[in-house]
Amino acid sequence: MTSLGGEFTFLALAYNHEKYIIEHLESIKYLVESYGSSINCKLIINDDCSRDRTVELINEWLDQNPNLFHAVVKLYNKDNFGTCASVINMLAHVDTPYLKLTACDDVYSFENIFEYIVLEDEVSILSGYPLGLIEGELSLNKKDIFSIVASDVIYSNRPLIDRFKYLSNNNAPNIFYNSGYLTDEKVLSFLKGFDVVEDWPIQIAIAENFPSTKYKQVDKVFTYYRRTLDSTYLVAGSRFYKDKCKAYDYLICKESNILFKLILKSRLLCFKLNNPHLNKVLNFAFYKFLLSVIFNFLEINNLQKKMNLKLEKHQIHYEFIKGKASVNK
Repeated sequence: MTSLGGEFTFLALAYNHEKYIIEHLESIKYLVESYGSSINCKLIINDDCSRDRTVELINEWLDQNPNLFHAVVKLYNKDNFGTCASVINMLAHVDTPYLKLTACDDVYSFENIFEYIVLEDEVSILSGYPLGLIEGELSLNKKDIFSIVASDVIYSNRPLIDRFKYLSNNNAPNIFYNSGYLTDEKVLSFLKGFDVVEDWPIQIAIAENFPSTKYKQVDKVFTYYRRTLDSTYLVAGSRFYKDKCKAYDYLICKESNILFKLILKSRLLCFKLNNPHLNKVLNFAFYKFLLSVIFNFLEINNLQKKMNLKLEKHQIHYEFIKGKASVNK
């Protein structure tokens, strides 16, 4: 990997995150202080009209850390605009060649992300592996990791859009986007058509507009992915549902192959039914994915066996960040 020199922007999405916002900011502080001495780091933070103390805590923390960032942009929405509009608003203020977009309930790990953010031109998306964060404990879901490894093997030599049309596992909090593709007008225009689901539309738009680019998976954990009762797919359930259906409808409409169109329609049907048992019976994409896993099982299994995501070391780091956050609340 090429070390980053120059300028970098942290993009932070906040909404009712008073319980987690300081942990998120402290994890950014750790990265800047540990690895960013030669980098002008900028923070763009967007609050989507939180109803709790999120904005107050952000302001207090920034006052306590006045020299950490080269520049800070605070975007506090007067109304709840939705995740997608907030992302677009943030990207309009980006003036650095590199960036990382993350929600403020997640926590950055100890990995030096600046070593990975300089993506080759042919790489539009780079991702690490997820560790779940639930009630202060990190966990590694082996089935989740297996499906991510499987996705990488199955789609490595396929058109990028196939990864996002069919069944695959892509963990958004651990993803880096090549800023040149993320800020492209066609990508932003597509994203404007959505409300609270930003990751899948971004991925579809990048894959469609830059079909020769690649998705790169690396054996690192960049972000601890927090799942709570405040997660968007729960608190904005109907909006989340409409966005997902809209993305499926778009892919179905664009698909010219009758068989592949049927596979996409079965995915949409299963999403609407929201029945875990019927999902495997009626979802033709599941059978397609399963056959690919069987065909590539040895390679997938060998790759998974070689992985060492250092769960204990990450837990120690999280406890350190949590301790720093408790002092600064």
